[in-house]
Amino acid sequence: MLGVLVMLWVMQIVLLSAYFKEMKINQVKDVSVIIEDSIKENRFSLKVQIGAVQNNVCGLVYNNKGQLLYQVDALGLGCILNSNAIGFTQKIENYTSLVDNSNEGEFSLTVYNSVIQQDMIIYGKKISLPLGSYYIFLNSSLLPIDSTISILQQQFIYVTVIVFILFSIVSLIISSRLSKPIINLKKETIKLAHGDYDVHFQSGEFTEFTELAETLNYTTGQLKKMDELRKDLIANVSHDIKTPLTMIKAYAEMIKDISGDNKKKREEHLNVILDEVTHLDHLVQDMTQLSQFQSNALNLQLKNFNLVDLVNESLRLLDGLIQSEKIKVQVYSPIEVIVVGDPLKIKQVLINFMNNAIKFIGKDKQLIIQVLCEEEVVRVEVIDHGIGIAEEDIAYIWDRYYKIDKHHYRNVAGTGLGLSIASAILKSHGYQYGVISKLNQGSVFWFEMKYAKKPSHVL
Repeated sequence: MLGVLVMLWVMQIVLLSAYFKEMKINQVKDVSVIIEDSIKENRFSLKVQIGAVQNNVCGLVYNNKGQLLYQVDALGLGCILNSNAIGFTQKIENYTSLVDNSNEGEFSLTVYNSVIQQDMIIYGKKISLPLGSYYIFLNSSLLPIDSTISILQQQFIYVTVIVFILFSIVSLIISSRLSKPIINLKKETIKLAHGDYDVHFQSGEFTEFTELAETLNYTTGQLKKMDELRKDLIANVSHDIKTPLTMIKAYAEMIKDISGDNKKKREEHLNVILDEVTHLDHLVQDMTQLSQFQSNALNLQLKNFNLVDLVNESLRLLDGLIQSEKIKVQVYSPIEVIVVGDPLKIKQVLINFMNNAIKFIGKDKQLIIQVLCEEEVVRVEVIDHGIGIAEEDIAYIWDRYYKIDKHHYRNVAGTGLGLSIASAILKSHGYQYGVISKLNQGSVFWFEMKYAKKPSHVL
């Protein structure tokens, strides 16, 4: 703001004087051109007088013999070229000498008129024609520029004060509108830093503040969800650890107090303790493995293998559970499909998907596995006709310990981390996966793998 005012001051006050002087010289030169045309026409027309009056000029025309041929005066007493002035003849001689000694045949200079106390311009020009040489001397006042600058200085002071006041008011308004949302954001951020996830960041009048508020609100929502998941994780892990520890303690006390001498009872109680210890070991292993996958700390042993053989091997491992639950398994696949991946980890994905389907198996007791050969990838689908998953829950089923019914219970068949581990394995491979499900209709858990060798029946 200050720089703009200084620049305007320089342009209007300092440069204006030089500009006006140059303009005034050009006006005087225009009058000299009119006089020159009159000399060539051998008569001084009314145009000379009109030009002199319009430009506030007085002037004289001499021939090369020093004879005055023409005189025009629009200044009156203020004209320096007044023939009645003291020393007039000497001035004309000096001006004639200046013209003769000038390379351009003309001159201009500024003199001070002590009579009217003003700066004035003197312009002289020599014209050479076939009939002889002529000298034109013109005089004009610089008074308008002095008065103009004085007026501009006074006006500019007022303008500067008014602009400064207006700028201050506008700055206060803008700074208030800028600082208010920042202060509100700061207050809400402090609350967020202290663990209050119910804060809401209000958008401001500017696009940048609105975008920032939306980003912070989104971040707050994600932090709130992570905090809820953290609390659920702690509660669920504590529950899963506490339950087997309680069982181990109870059966150890029973061995000590009741079945110590009864071999059959003692073995039953010891088997229960071993089962609970095994469950604890599996829980710790699954949590460790999941952490390794999510931190990219586990290296994959990629190789080519037959996916159909891996599906059948996974079903054999679950054969005891399938027989006990009287589940009907249907497998639809070609004889051989060679894919790229870590077979041990992909088998773990298959077992987790199958385990989940068995856990939520429908009344028809059907478990369907499909290996579908598509143009670029092979797609594996594990299908059940069970209770299904609500649409709003599908996005969260891959979170560790996420519970659809929000009532945690002891998972007899696993540790509750199966889908999270499967998700981490497939992400580490860079393979697509997902679930298609509807309530009370069942679910289809699927993933895709790249061919190592495309089957001949696939185009």
